[in-house]
Amino acid sequence: MKAGNRKNASRVLKVLLRNRLAVLGAAIIVLLALGAVFAPLIAPYGYARQRLDRGYETPSKDFWLGTDEYGRDVFSRIVYGARVSLAIGFLTVGIGLILGGLIGVTAGYYGGAAGGILMRLMDILLAMPSILLAIAIAASLGTGLFNLMIAVGISSIPRYARIARGSVLSVRGMEYIEAARAAGSGDLRILTRHVIPNCTAPLIVQATLGVASAILNAAALSFIGLGIQPPFPEWGAMLSEGRQFIRELPHLTLFPGLAIMITILGFNFLGDGLRDALDPRMRR
Repeated sequence: MKAGNRKNASRVLKVLLRNRLAVLGAAIIVLLALGAVFAPLIAPYGYARQRLDRGYETPSKDFWLGTDEYGRDVFSRIVYGARVSLAIGFLTVGIGLILGGLIGVTAGYYGGAAGGILMRLMDILLAMPSILLAIAIAASLGTGLFNLMIAVGISSIPRYARIARGSVLSVRGMEYIEAARAAGSGDLRILTRHVIPNCTAPLIVQATLGVASAILNAAALSFIGLGIQPPFPEWGAMLSEGRQFIRELPHLTLFPGLAIMITILGFNFLGDGLRDALDPRMRR
């Protein structure tokens, strides 16, 4: 790493560490990731293990967060559900970031009729609420984890495309780009060495915030039956299963809802902190 890059990374880290909410968000994400990785060691029971004689139990020393209608331990299912939710969040953001970034960079750098057509297609997709677009895609593809990730990932492409295009337009006419072109650098070299590295900051911030949105959209799809199917644990599906008992057994919806809320808060806190650290206009 060059000295300038090291200095810039050190400065960003210092600004980030001074933001208490960003540090809290990072801590939440790290704890969730550790819980997902070591779920078999943390969860006292298997996520699909049933005890029909102990269904509908409230929180106790045997079942910390109670049991559902099949006698499955809610705490164990939430811990294993972190695997599913984090995988959905990161992989769907990867789909949207890569495809949307390519479309945005192409449209912003080359422009012309092709760039205009690409962005008009993105505008059409942006005209639809992302959750409705994800529902339409999921309904056409069918249920399942893979189809759920594709549906949520495709629905996020237009957002990344617009951000990438705007960032490319802001740096395309800079002096160092003209100097590189005058020195004989080709488009590929200019894009990979000058344009894309200077456009990553807003995309990183959006990707961090996008993980939270992806987890929420995936939970919504699972809630209405278009996501992951039983017996695999997913927080949105757990909410859907427990909603009919929300008055008598509130723990069936309370704890999965808290898991979704805390996870989204963690990513939002970290995303806001990254925005402040990476955007010179937001620094104090």
